[in-house]
Amino acid sequence: MENQRDAEIETEKRILKDIHVKMLLDHKTDVDEEMSYIAEDAFLLPPGSPPIKGARAIREAVGQMVKTQVSSMGDRDRGPSRVEISKSRDFAWDQGKFVIVREGPQGPVEEKGYYVTLYKKVDGQWKFLAQIWNNIK
Repeated sequence: MENQRDAEIETEKRILKDIHVKMLLDHKTDVDEEMSYIAEDAFLLPPGSPPIKGARAIREAVGQMVKTQVSSMGDRDRGPSRVEISKSRDFAWDQGKFVIVREGPQGPVEEKGYYVTLYKKVDGQWKFLAQIWNNIK
């Protein structure tokens, strides 16, 4: 029985990693698809900025990100370095590092740092709930 539970948890961890990749590495293309993974009460805590609260505000932020000249969001095979699921299996989190390369006026500008993302289950589906990240030099 425990092996089955472990296998189910590993499957859910893969689902969460896939959501992470679609949202944070593929977000350059389809805002509507990305928003399908976001809970209505989700929020972002960006460095040096006030919180971005709710799916509508996040949609606007994502729309702006899509418009920027992002040339690389890092290695899509990397994804989060750690994914954990609560014993109740309705909350989860991941952590990792990121590298984003944007096209600036004087050429490519690299941004890198670390993040933590929270997820919750809504109607049996994993949804992005919150993210906080930092930038390192």
